[in-house]
Amino acid sequence: MRKVSKFSAAVALAAGAVFALTAPASANLVTNGDFEADTPANQTAPLGWTLTPASSGSDFFVGPGPGFGAFAGVNSANFGATGNFDDVLSQILATTPGHSYTISFELALASTDSQNDFSVFFGGNQLYSLTNGSSFGYQLLSFTSTATSSSTTLSFNGREVPSWYDLDNVDVEPTVVPEPFTLSLFGTGLAGAVAMRRRKKAKA
Repeated sequence: MRKVSKFSAAVALAAGAVFALTAPASANLVTNGDFEADTPANQTAPLGWTLTPASSGSDFFVGPGPGFGAFAGVNSANFGATGNFDDVLSQILATTPGHSYTISFELALASTDSQNDFSVFFGGNQLYSLTNGSSFGYQLLSFTSTATSSSTTLSFNGREVPSWYDLDNVDVEPTVVPEPFTLSLFGTGLAGAVAMRRRKKAKA
């Protein structure tokens, strides 16, 4: 069995301490981001969400998308408003002003045509916008945005005249960034490991 030097062990220990302090367990801020908590009637918001129907031609439902089904599980949220206005699905999240968040979701478009659009907002920041897109299977889309208040509205806006946009696996988590204390801890551990190695060489 190969021996691990004290130097390597010390470096690994310091790095492990930093990882433990800067990589908390998954903490999705979104309630019912996979839309599996319930299957409400058509034109009804799923648990944890708010639905603002299009002013005309609204066509929203939670269930297996007609084109691609759900990305995982049974349900997706499906946008198919048939007029010139979007159905809007939104949720207010508790956030920390000045902190960065990673927003990700799976999105599919079941039809290629010239009467569709989809956009995503995190607070006042537009993360994504597609107009008259061509059909595509589920794609993982991910963005980073900074919160400006203690509550931030995440909203998905869509319409698709002959078909649907399918949305699934919505996830919003704090972006992990090492803080000065943890960087200092790593530096201290690394310095100690280097000093240990130097003492060993001096004795040799």
